[in-house]
Amino acid sequence: MLPGPPSLRTVVSEIAVFIMVAFRRLTDATRSAVWAMWRVIRRFAHSFLSLSATVYARVGAILSGPVKQFVVGPLRVALLGQRRDVSLLVALLSPVLALGTAWWVGSTIGYDTLTAWVRGTWFGTDPSLAIFLAIGGLVVIGAISAAVNSGLLPTSVLVGAPVFGAGVTRYGTTVTYSWGTHVVSLPEAVGIAGFFAVGFGIPIALCGFVLGRALCYVISVYGGHSGPPSPVENA
Repeated sequence: MLPGPPSLRTVVSEIAVFIMVAFRRLTDATRSAVWAMWRVIRRFAHSFLSLSATVYARVGAILSGPVKQFVVGPLRVALLGQRRDVSLLVALLSPVLALGTAWWVGSTIGYDTLTAWVRGTWFGTDPSLAIFLAIGGLVVIGAISAAVNSGLLPTSVLVGAPVFGAGVTRYGTTVTYSWGTHVVSLPEAVGIAGFFAVGFGIPIALCGFVLGRALCYVISVYGGHSGPPSPVENA
């Protein structure tokens, strides 16, 4: 005689047992995976901390040695200058040059004439001798500053000041665009002048700085010194 079909209670009991066994196995597998991941993370953190401590110690040794000597020596001189009082004097003289240039351009040739000279010289359609003389004068100023005190930053500020002053004279002028005319406001004039000072002043200052330091090096070598200058003098 064949057995009859299992009752509903038996089926529910078997399903419940199956779910409990599956849940227990899933819990065990999850616990094992979590512990394995925790061990990997702990080992990685330990290795990372050990490596960080080693790198920090080595970098600290390097920074406290040659790098520190370079930063406080030739690099400081090359960027800020040999003498702080001279660099401060240059910083105080720069606004005077900017104001003087702005007054001269505004009271003599005007901003429109200046832009016409610059455009004609830049594109080669109508080169202006005054622009070449002005650029040469700025290069000479930068070379003198670099030869006397080095300092790329003070030299750049000194050379960029007249360019900034000339650009400020754009204030109050009427410019024409494709959509109409526009009167230049003070913030716009200052922003454009700053852009000109950076875009044109820094390259000119770099040329003057290289020329001034090269002349200083030549004079120091062939002007009575028995050997090349020290790293600080050559910055």
